[in-house]
Amino acid sequence: MLAIALIATFALFETRGWIHLGVPPINAERVPFSDAAAQLNVADSCARGRGERIGRACFVPSLDVPTPTIAYEPWLTFARWGLKGASYFPAAIAMIGLFYLAIALSFRPDRASDALWLLLFLFSASTQLAIERANFDLLTCTILCAAAASLARPGWLAAAAGCALLGFDMSLKLYSGLASAFAWITRRGDRARTLVFSLVATLGVIAFLGLDTIGALGGRSHEGATRFSTGAHWLLRTHGIAWTIAAAVLALVVAACAWRRLRPDAAVVAAFEREPQRVALLQIAFLTAVPLFVLMDSYDYRLVLWLPCLALPLALRRDATLDPAWRRAMHALLLLAAIVFCAELPCRWLDRASGWPHALIEPIVLAKQFSAWLLAALLGVLFARVTLARFAPVSPREQSVPAPVG
Repeated sequence: MLAIALIATFALFETRGWIHLGVPPINAERVPFSDAAAQLNVADSCARGRGERIGRACFVPSLDVPTPTIAYEPWLTFARWGLKGASYFPAAIAMIGLFYLAIALSFRPDRASDALWLLLFLFSASTQLAIERANFDLLTCTILCAAAASLARPGWLAAAAGCALLGFDMSLKLYSGLASAFAWITRRGDRARTLVFSLVATLGVIAFLGLDTIGALGGRSHEGATRFSTGAHWLLRTHGIAWTIAAAVLALVVAACAWRRLRPDAAVVAAFEREPQRVALLQIAFLTAVPLFVLMDSYDYRLVLWLPCLALPLALRRDATLDPAWRRAMHALLLLAAIVFCAELPCRWLDRASGWPHALIEPIVLAKQFSAWLLAALLGVLFARVTLARFAPVSPREQSVPAPVG
């Protein structure tokens, strides 16, 4: 999987073939990996004394958007150490390679159907938008995968390492703060000690950045409002309160129905116990991705933060020990994710059409938005069931439930 992803991305880079996957070009002058270049250039400019400083944040006027571009610690320290705009290309290559490695190790597809699902998500317009731009959310996704692998291991050292990784990620991207603060819910043992580690990491980042910096970042961050956005707030702003209420009500109804049908019997709890890394990954990725969806206008490249949530459903969908309702729900979850990740491709095709085919774009965009609400609802139910199971010790009889043959 790693080799396929790297070779395909190299081919896309050489041919600039991302547009054929539905990734919109910014303009003809910009080269690939433009987000990495912009982030490092802004940090470099701030390190040279330019821009407006508020606390540990620096705001530089942008030519592309009406709001300033932002850099803050530790990005400013990285710039002083030499990670500047000119270094964007090797930084982007390293980040993309680590992202693919983290996803390959987290999913570990062991049959063709799993590999095809994963390839669909990796080479969707949403994920490849992040790859083509080399957006630093790829680094956040990589850190989440590494933190989950650490938190899934026994022992206090693994817990401390996982919390430290989440704290570091929070310093890079504030929106992983919930995952950092609640890292302790991923643990069966060492929960009290992990709570201390997670609080130390989270409060340490807050103290390092300062409340004035955090307030400035929250008040002046730029959010997109294009068709290539997915978020509850975006739906409210672009389609009005009626569509937003309809989506929210539908998601709540689906969540309530799923909660009643998806009961955590012994086989389900045993399945969770067989997948400690994917369970931990679902929990911390959910706490990072879904609050962004609810609170912010979120560009689709942030769907890479949803990608780790899909590793557990991909494994559960073919677990023969589970009730068929669970397996059907996991298939539905993956199908909704495919719609959300891939909806931009048919929209790009229809952009070139005229007449009634072009009118199909709006229904597709709404279908993507409603699918995102339903995806968040089902992930929320799965997150709640997994988390409650973490706090309910498994009895010896339940632990003896056999794994599916083959």
